[in-house]
Amino acid sequence: MHYRAIILEIDTPSASNLSLDIIRKARTENPDCTIFVVVTFASTLSKTKYYLAGADYCIKVIETSPEKKLHLFDAFLSESARFNQCDLILDQDRMCLYGDGKKLEISFVEMKVLEALIQNRLLSHNEIASVMGLNTKYYDSRALEKSISRLRSKIKAHYGENIIQNIRGYGYKLSRGLICASHFHSAQEGPNRE
Repeated sequence: MHYRAIILEIDTPSASNLSLDIIRKARTENPDCTIFVVVTFASTLSKTKYYLAGADYCIKVIETSPEKKLHLFDAFLSESARFNQCDLILDQDRMCLYGDGKKLEISFVEMKVLEALIQNRLLSHNEIASVMGLNTKYYDSRALEKSISRLRSKIKAHYGENIIQNIRGYGYKLSRGLICASHFHSAQEGPNRE
């Protein structure tokens, strides 16, 4: 069975590892669905492991009242209700983003970073450095972060969307469904032969 969205509540520390397996299996069986993880116990656990397993969104909701918990989660879902709409189109030929009747020109390196994030959705700092053409052993992590921050700010200022999220201690992830590429499929299928 294929789902459009999966919501997984993790309510105890012991459920955490089992949940990772469930997320991996759900991602494999439903590659296009949106997976929400809601951690409802006091935890110092990093959200990174849930993202690496395949989750799209991870929030911590530490509330004892079921009504408050439901209200917080409902607010989160309302903010995320636009998932899988592909509001922005990355045009690799023209090196720009289109969306909401606006065009935003981007650099070649910014385009390569967005392409890589669209294809992989979650990249480590080293993977992004490699995409940017930086030496992965000697790059300046602050310069990389500044470049990504500039790209995020540029897109947010133009479209009002924060499509690239920082995953602390790991790298960056792309919000599912907010951006897609104009010619990945045709480029991957290869040239037409007659």
